[in-house]
Amino acid sequence: MIYNYLPTEKVYHGIDCIKDLPSLLKEIKSTRALIITNKSVSRNSFYSELVAELPIKYTEFKEITQHSPMEEIEHATETLRNHKCDVIISIGGGSVIDAAKVVRYYYDLSIRHIAIPTTLSAAEFSHSAGYTIGGEKTGVRDRQITPNFVFLDPRAAMETPQVLWRSTGIRALDHAIETIYSNPNSEVARTFAVSSLKKLLSNLRFDNLESRYECQIAAWFSYFEVFDAPMGLSHRIGRIIGAKYEVPHGITSCITLPQVVMMYARENPGLICSISRELGFTETTLKECAEGFARYIENFIDSLGLTKRLTDYGITESDMDYIIGKLNGDPKKLRKLLSTMF
Repeated sequence: MIYNYLPTEKVYHGIDCIKDLPSLLKEIKSTRALIITNKSVSRNSFYSELVAELPIKYTEFKEITQHSPMEEIEHATETLRNHKCDVIISIGGGSVIDAAKVVRYYYDLSIRHIAIPTTLSAAEFSHSAGYTIGGEKTGVRDRQITPNFVFLDPRAAMETPQVLWRSTGIRALDHAIETIYSNPNSEVARTFAVSSLKKLLSNLRFDNLESRYECQIAAWFSYFEVFDAPMGLSHRIGRIIGAKYEVPHGITSCITLPQVVMMYARENPGLICSISRELGFTETTLKECAEGFARYIENFIDSLGLTKRLTDYGITESDMDYIIGKLNGDPKKLRKLLSTMF
């Protein structure tokens, strides 16, 4: 087996680790930053304090919206070029961080990228970036677009609305389960993914600094082997419905994950049961163990107030052919799966 390291240079983590940002900017000899964010994050006190204490000049681009439309990325690239910025600081969730990665990809990969996440999407640890063109999701994959530096400071996340925080936490849960399912023989993948699951299930319902920090670590661990563990059906369906029907990233996993895990439980009960037992579940038969874990995930999402259906976002059974066509799988199997999400 092979494990591929992505080119993340440093991960700063812990309460108030953001205080190390000025010294990092000095270390990499930056003179002007492009700050990429969105309007809601830019109104947070954490953001205002961070910008006020930057030791270098900066230009702000606050226009990134959900699913990173290409026209916004083009405008951000133009801003970077016109202001001769030599570092990008992205502050926000997956759409913001992905937008920053795409700017580098199409403009200049030598520009360093500092990612400060405010959600649990884990985009800061990925070598891929999604964006949309005309409501269609597309993206780029390149090791070199992985952010160079990451700051996991829970203070950055304390103003993130609870629904956004918890739903992106379910996205991280999705990443961890899909990682194990797609790469079950990797001890690295399994070790970090199981740790991620334990941290998320124990901390996601709480809103203090310590719990949000534990969730940030969990999101990191959920994506620890992202290069070697392709995401499965839950993630793939989420990409399609997110872009086409404007379903938020985290909410897509709230819709898809319980039903996909139940499908996995019936197709490969031994693997799902092994995950369940590592988390401390003790159902006796293989079937009870696997299906019990799927129901537990569904109940956990419900306990967070995040139970959603496709119909909540205007998606009807007439849209199934479009979604199935984009998935490129067994149409009968996919139709049966999607029908459980309405």
